Amino acid sequence: MAKKYSFDIEHLEYVEDRNSLAKFWKQCRWLLLSAFVLGVASWGLTYSGVVPSIKHIRLQNTAAALKADYNRFDSTLTKVESFLSAIQYRDDSCYRVVSQLEPLSENKRKASFGGVNRYEYLEGYFNSDLMIHYNYEFDVQLNRLKLQKQSYDVLLQRAEMYEDSLLSVPAIMPLSPRSYRISSTFGWRIHPISHDHIHHDGIDMATSEGHLVYASGKGVVESASKSNAGYGNQVVVNHGFGYKTRYAHLSKIMVRAGDTVTRGTIVGKVGSTGRSTGPHLHYEVVQSGSRRNPSDYMVSDQDATEYREMIDMFRAE
Repeated sequence: MAKKYSFDIEHLEYVEDRNSLAKFWKQCRWLLLSAFVLGVASWGLTYSGVVPSIKHIRLQNTAAALKADYNRFDSTLTKVESFLSAIQYRDDSCYRVVSQLEPLSENKRKASFGGVNRYEYLEGYFNSDLMIHYNYEFDVQLNRLKLQKQSYDVLLQRAEMYEDSLLSVPAIMPLSPRSYRISSTFGWRIHPISHDHIHHDGIDMATSEGHLVYASGKGVVESASKSNAGYGNQVVVNHGFGYKTRYAHLSKIMVRAGDTVTRGTIVGKVGSTGRSTGPHLHYEVVQSGSRRNPSDYMVSDQDATEYREMIDMFRAE
């Protein structure tokens, strides 16, 4: 601090102003004392919690941000749970019903965790309860997703099996529409040669010799044999799923045993081999060992063009 002087009239000289210096130091003492009192007061208020500290304010801000994040996470979990519940309902009440599968039990649907504490590593934090709660909920939904995927995998396998079974069912006529007439139906009849009253296990489709004969479903040729007796030249196709078909009295066989055929594959040509009174196709359908009326398995409302388009479509697959 610069020294201050005043003029002494009595001695006609400048002398140092001691009162000014004293006043300055007195002011300094008051300032220091005031600062000390304010500091102690601030510390007291902060320590007592009346005035939050900077660290406390930062913690409050972090906690608020975490709470906002958890609220968003909780909202997302709610949406996921609602979505999974809707999928589960459709799976149990629709998809599995159509696929003839039992709905998954509620116990299996509920994901549970037992044994060791899976979330022990989350303990000890100021928000451990929230962290453990949401990790548990996340694991529950994840397990539900895994279970739903497994269910859809089973449904997909069943759908593929149904697709094969639908393609394997003998569902089309073995001859082109309007190229034949039914000369003998399925059931009891008088045999045209022996004149015995016997059961006719198929239908006879009379037509000109050489007409193409088509496999009525997907399958594997079980036998392709030539004979001058009984059924004559014949082809038997095993379609799987309990179905077999027989194509008899052929003039020409165009497949071999072990060949894979699709619906519409040419297996032979119409003839009159074996015990026959004229060119015709004897066609049988066997399901699980029992002869069935082939007419019940034949779509008969197509014209020749539609039939040809259908045959070409099946053969192209």
